[in-house]
Amino acid sequence: MKRYTYIKGLFFFVVTVSLTGCSDSLDIAPTGAVSDDTYWNTVRDAELAVNAVYAEMDGTQMVIALDGVTDIGYHKYSNVPTFNDVRFGEIDPSNATITGIWNRYYIGIRRANDVVANIDKIVDSDQAKIARITAEARFLRAYYYAQLSSLWCNVPLITELVDINDNRPTNSKEEIVAFVMNELNDIINSNALPVSYSGDDIGRVTQGAALTLKARVAIRNNDFQVARDASKAVMDLGVYSLYPNYPELFQVAGQNSSEVIFDRQFAVGGDTYNAFGYSAASLGGSSGVEPMNGLFEKYEYTGPVNPNNPFENKDPRWNYVTYYTGQPAGNDIYNSWPDSPTADKISSTEFATTNGYNLKKWVDFESFSANSNLGDINMILMRYADVLLMYAESKIELNEIDQSVYDAINAIRQRPTVDMPAITEGKSQAELRQIVRDERARELAFEGLRLFDINRWKIGEVKAGAVKGMYYIDDSGQWTLIDKGRVATFNENRDYCWPVPQEEMDINDIITQNPGYVK
Repeated sequence: MKRYTYIKGLFFFVVTVSLTGCSDSLDIAPTGAVSDDTYWNTVRDAELAVNAVYAEMDGTQMVIALDGVTDIGYHKYSNVPTFNDVRFGEIDPSNATITGIWNRYYIGIRRANDVVANIDKIVDSDQAKIARITAEARFLRAYYYAQLSSLWCNVPLITELVDINDNRPTNSKEEIVAFVMNELNDIINSNALPVSYSGDDIGRVTQGAALTLKARVAIRNNDFQVARDASKAVMDLGVYSLYPNYPELFQVAGQNSSEVIFDRQFAVGGDTYNAFGYSAASLGGSSGVEPMNGLFEKYEYTGPVNPNNPFENKDPRWNYVTYYTGQPAGNDIYNSWPDSPTADKISSTEFATTNGYNLKKWVDFESFSANSNLGDINMILMRYADVLLMYAESKIELNEIDQSVYDAINAIRQRPTVDMPAITEGKSQAELRQIVRDERARELAFEGLRLFDINRWKIGEVKAGAVKGMYYIDDSGQWTLIDKGRVATFNENRDYCWPVPQEEMDINDIITQNPGYVK
């Protein structure tokens, strides 16, 4: 279902916060002017209520921009300092963007709690639909807590409606994860969620999404047996498959395809975004998030390395993800070199690239050429390729290396539009571990998963060091990398967990700040 149908009618709903998600803290304010007795009467009431929970789902910020704080990307804007701060080890509790993400998740949690607390008041013959709506609310609440526990580690666990003056203590990451897994097990075992939807309901939570989230939370917390079994359960549903055309998967042609398990839905006439906000200036866009040399190095060569052209014989996914000099960009040829006569010349304007490359993934030029502010390509939050890689990784970590591990990895590598050489049998556990980790970086680049992978693998040091951009030919005629002297740092004793927002610390006397940050 496109996003505008989710939020239709929301403004008379009992939740008083706006859809833009502004909040002073955990957004635990009591319900608004419409009383519970007046509102909770029909299934339609419950459906509108759960639609409000969907409204806080992750979009471009957490799907596209989040990779800009990792080793594969760069987030350049100084007026959105949070992601730069994360990239350079300068994050602090007062950071407004980090606070905004925290608040948005807790708005979603508060709305989900409202559904769970009140839906039993409805007396209706369609009990199956009521059960489904309850499962949707619980899933979305579990999703928000999964994100909170992965980014902030230790956060307050609130599962009921509470008074605005009621302070809540910090719960440990282990407590949050246990709650999420118990919720997901209940949802999955209830069979209240369908395997698929049709018509206007496309985009709602399915059984496959619940199983995928279970696998994701398990693998983020090194519970490889649970991750293996949940991933295999998704595979065994028989409703998902890899979409044959990799670049189309992130364009209009690939919307709601068999590879998509769960996404944030957008629609012209409702919820939209700036389609070129992270893309080339020559497209009328702005280079908000840029691929970096760290991503380039992840992609393998399929043939000999040409000293006169480092882009030759690269994994095709590099070409699908990135604009670099010489590539078509709409009706023009992208050229960001220092002597470029185009709008994409490096650092020529505030909209031009800072480090040379530009993001091509998620850009559908023909679709958005009329009005770039009406971007409506859905942001994929879960897809089948990720499930296959989680399955393979779990089996590798359990040292259950068999043909199914190679099959899962090679299915992705040999997608028709990718067609990379198959990984041959006989690899050690250590070799396969590195293969699947690199494959995740290549396949899932700029889908908002790289930071979570870095954190769970405890390899934060890959983000540290010189920040290098594109290959270009310098004045001496040599191929070299853009290096503007920026150096990223990583503090392993602090930076695996984001700081609790300062505004939360100021109003909550019993909440605890994460280690390494000033209270």
